Amino acid sequence: HRQYLGIYEGAMSSPTAREYVEQADLILMLGLTLNDVDTGIYSARLDPNLMVRASKGEVLISHHRYPDIALSDFVTALANKTTHYTHDFPALMKKQGLLDFPQSGTKIHIVRLIERLNQILGPELSVTCDTGDCLFASIELCVPEHSNFYASAFYTCMGFAVPAALGAQLSDPKQRALILVGDGAFQMTGTELSTHARFGLAPIVIVFNNHGYSTERFIMEGPFNDISEWRFDKLGEVFGSIQGYNVFTEEEFDNALKLAIVNTKQISLLNVHLQKDDPSPAMRRLGAHLGNLVNGKK
Repeated sequence: HRQYLGIYEGAMSSPTAREYVEQADLILMLGLTLNDVDTGIYSARLDPNLMVRASKGEVLISHHRYPDIALSDFVTALANKTTHYTHDFPALMKKQGLLDFPQSGTKIHIVRLIERLNQILGPELSVTCDTGDCLFASIELCVPEHSNFYASAFYTCMGFAVPAALGAQLSDPKQRALILVGDGAFQMTGTELSTHARFGLAPIVIVFNNHGYSTERFIMEGPFNDISEWRFDKLGEVFGSIQGYNVFTEEEFDNALKLAIVNTKQISLLNVHLQKDDPSPAMRRLGAHLGNLVNGKK
């Protein structure tokens, strides 16, 4: 949408999006649950007196509850009562031209990876994202109209993306799947790529290989966050028709991505090696917030 500001997730939000939401005169929430993820691990600063929440067959206005109101009826009635709004409201989330990509010999970083993916997103691609830092990083994606973004963001179930993309592609063959998945989540359910291959599907799989459970490392470091090193790019030898790419640099990522886009006959899997200490901006913001709480700061 031309007035899209980005995704609000409490402390994980961009500073601008957070400022707009938390300083708004009114917050209208449609079908939203205020869970741990949507509130940035309960870091959201939202005044209940300024909220209108419509979901689950009821409407909550400030501290008042109005039961037995369907969300569709509420939205229809609200639209019928709303006059045309002419205020020039700035759209802050726009695809920006990616300068100097790729930089030869430069290691690929998660921010640059997401920026590059933003340049290829179109209505012919649907994004299926797993749980982990790939999910937090993906809040910077600008998914276009008539495309889709699938994620288990409420339950945060690891291992969602590869099998979910299988169902999405079979239900809508016109949209090719772009799968974003961490190395830990892939080791749980990535074997479903063999089913993708059996049905002749050709998703583009980006493995965010940060060598373990990066989100868990952020909570508590320890050897329990380490996992076995897989050569994900070699899985075609086991699962079937998969073209793999082992990626360490921006140049390798750019070349592999271009080849994957034009290769519509088989699965393309990019094993993208990221540094353990290279979290997404959203993860950094949340880390700073939680660090302040631990140190007794607001």
